[in-house]
Amino acid sequence: MSDTEFAISASAGADRRDEWRAALSDAFGPFEVHGGRPDNFAGHVRYARRGSLQFNDLHYQGQKLERTAGNVSRLDQEFYTFGLPLAGPLAVRQQGREFQVEPGCVYLMNQSLPYQATAQGDSGYRSLSVSFPRSALSQRDSRIGAFYKLRVDDGSPRGALLASYMDHLFKGVDGWSDVEAAELGERLIDLIVLFLVQSGQGHASESDSSVTVAHRQRALAYIRQHLADPALSPQHVAQGCGVSVAYLHRILRAGGLSAESYIFEQRLDRSRELLLNPQHRHRSIAELAYQVGFSHPSHFSRLFKRRFGVTPRDLRAGFQPGLSGADQQQG
Repeated sequence: MSDTEFAISASAGADRRDEWRAALSDAFGPFEVHGGRPDNFAGHVRYARRGSLQFNDLHYQGQKLERTAGNVSRLDQEFYTFGLPLAGPLAVRQQGREFQVEPGCVYLMNQSLPYQATAQGDSGYRSLSVSFPRSALSQRDSRIGAFYKLRVDDGSPRGALLASYMDHLFKGVDGWSDVEAAELGERLIDLIVLFLVQSGQGHASESDSSVTVAHRQRALAYIRQHLADPALSPQHVAQGCGVSVAYLHRILRAGGLSAESYIFEQRLDRSRELLLNPQHRHRSIAELAYQVGFSHPSHFSRLFKRRFGVTPRDLRAGFQPGLSGADQQQG
């Protein structure tokens, strides 16, 4: 791995902790770092960028990392991280849902939404991961959720193949040419979409039957296909999928979802993509809001700011929280 590396020890003072926060921000975008026990605070990050991919080796303990809504608004683009935990667990909270990742699993996570991640365990949390733009996933499958997890220690051939591929990818990363690294990364994303996204593994609980998973995936697909309809509601989704409203709520809750929140999340995600797309620069914000199913632009703006920490107008203008007006103009 071509070296961009930073390490901090437990005895480091406040200045070094600021350097650690800056190193994390350079690797993964803006973060807040909250310390735990001073004698247990440590971190190490090493990463290499190859085209649109980034290979990461991250290890930290005695701290909680947080990506705030303000941090999210300063990201250049949406991106995901696919990780293979080597030590843990790591407790993650995102969009009101709580996850845990630990050795024995692989996971895919949207890094462009607010979240908190707390390193637990005696040796903290360590993972090997690959980061890439959301577009690398959406061009293969438009139905991309925020979080997926797959066991690799339960005999599943899918998990075993992904873990083995990651292990070999990182063992040889210093020797891969840029062309080879890019091609191998593309094959990894193919496997991620096949085994996590398209199979619905990330939303399936151990008690889910294949019928439940199929109904849930059909309901989520129906929502995505009808976002532009301002009348879209759980009742419409249930009717369109041929199930009762009560059953719809039950199968979505089993996957940690609710129909109402999923509709709003998908509409807001889609509107953010449209606002950042130069091809839609000539269209008004109200017009884009109507396109994704919002009936009232003011309501849309309030929800958008609550979700992303910045108004639609400021996002389109490239606003960065914390900068003065003169700095904004210079940027």
